[in-house]
Amino acid sequence: MHHGHRRYGFIFSDTKIETALMVKDILKLLFCGLEGLLNSVFILMNISLKSLTDTCINLRSA
Repeated sequence: MHHGHRRYGFIFSDTKIETALMVKDILKLLFCGLEGLLNSVFILMNISLKSLTDTCINLRSA
């Protein structure tokens, strides 16, 4: 059973990474733009979450 990827002390599930990649493709964003967008959405929703780093997303997409 696969539990996700560990980068810089965080564990991200495959579902979170795949969802981020879908948003990136739909909006045609660069990886760094995706990270900023997700962080902004979390702030606007008043949710204390950190988005995936662009490095983590980039490594997973390869």
